[in-house]
Amino acid sequence: MAGDTREEPSLNIPRHLKYWQRCLRSILPSVYQSNEGNRLALSYFIINSIAILTPNKSENEKLISPEERRALREWVLSHQHGQGGFCGTSTLTFPLQAYDEWNFENKKPETEHSGLANIAATIFALQLLALLSDDDDVFRGVDRVRTLRWLRRLQREDGSFGEVLRELPGRGWFIGGGSDMRYCYIAASIRWFLRGDVKEGEPGWVEDFDTDGLARYILNSQTYDGGFAASSQEEPHAGYAYCAIAALSLLSRPLTTNSHPSQSIPTITSQIRSLPITIHWLASRQFIHSMEEKGKQPPESDSDDDEEEDENNHPLPSPDSLLPLYTSPDYTTTTSSCYYTIGFNGRCNKKPDTCYYWWVGGALSVLGLLSSPSSSSSESSSSSTTLPNLICTDPSRRFLLEKTQHVIGGFGKTPGAPPDLYHSCFGLAILALMGEKGLAELDGALALPTGVVRRIEKSRARLVDRAKQQEGTLGRAGKETVGMGLELLSSGKKPAWLTG
Repeated sequence: MAGDTREEPSLNIPRHLKYWQRCLRSILPSVYQSNEGNRLALSYFIINSIAILTPNKSENEKLISPEERRALREWVLSHQHGQGGFCGTSTLTFPLQAYDEWNFENKKPETEHSGLANIAATIFALQLLALLSDDDDVFRGVDRVRTLRWLRRLQREDGSFGEVLRELPGRGWFIGGGSDMRYCYIAASIRWFLRGDVKEGEPGWVEDFDTDGLARYILNSQTYDGGFAASSQEEPHAGYAYCAIAALSLLSRPLTTNSHPSQSIPTITSQIRSLPITIHWLASRQFIHSMEEKGKQPPESDSDDDEEEDENNHPLPSPDSLLPLYTSPDYTTTTSSCYYTIGFNGRCNKKPDTCYYWWVGGALSVLGLLSSPSSSSSESSSSSTTLPNLICTDPSRRFLLEKTQHVIGGFGKTPGAPPDLYHSCFGLAILALMGEKGLAELDGALALPTGVVRRIEKSRARLVDRAKQQEGTLGRAGKETVGMGLELLSSGKKPAWLTG
């Protein structure tokens, strides 16, 4: 419709806050029963969404009181495994004291059902502790050393990461979880959260995993068309692309304070082969959504894979060449007054899905190719280069707010679908990344508000300082003990403090 003068849709923040408060304080619908082992993940979606919706700290504290925050932090810490990492639910772990006499290395004494920490629960736990903290001691109560050593043992010989460590009779310890780029991203995230800038030999140093091996595995998983998959021979997927690009970013991101994803861009651009093709593959996940939804219900499907092929929608025309992806800041400028919406899919010829706005937009933001009003203004002061914005922001926003934003709050997976925690969280996340008014500024590589990321960096520094102080104290005590022993051996007499 040429000359369409319809008003742009709006994000109803009060309605979304009510939705998330209901999710936080009441029993979730029965469809979530199968997610018993994912309680920390569900909690992250809820708490992170509230944080995105309340950039003002005082407003956030009104919704979650200091008492509630302390109780929730204690609940999160109760999932910590005695030998490192976190379990997905309290029903899968013993109290910490049950592990006091259990050695994870030699498996003694024998204990049945000792609980399994898993890599996904661990990152959700660390994110929750950061979101719920009201000071810079985010990781108070986290066993940094054991968690980092446990993480190191989850890495396979090919550089990839698994989900859990499990002992199989007659086979020893087995890394379970399959080949999944999500685990690689989570491993890079946990390392960035806890490791700190500590060199080998310095107090607080912990054995690192093979970062070069992980980077090689990720880069070898790039497909012929520029996407990323579990291997170079499989179908690329937007979620895997985000995890691959964000993991590479975190591996090269400084382990200091006030870091930013943009600091990793030079390293990423030098690592990924045929980067223009990767960017083109990501940008091609958006298409004009031409289906009218008047009185039409979403198609029913008995399959878990709702990404059926979509014949009614058409991809946006690609640039004449890949060069404009780098050189033309006007790639997404609307040249027509038509009122249309843009959908995003995760694979070629699939239907639009709310979460893929995040997986594609997040990946492009890590590469510096998604700008928001706040980021563009801050970057313009430090750089004279204007990067192109490869997402059609206004039509994409219309799809989210007109098609999948629900009347009760939250976002559905597809047009007409009921809201769920996962899609509702990432629907808000991509809007925040695109600079939606009233939402917190977001870190694209970590999917957290930038204010929370600053707390993580300060807390990580405190963790490392604490470890250094403990090692220093133990070192002095050890030297004094050795000195007393040598004195006793040389004199052959008992020291004065042993007599009497």
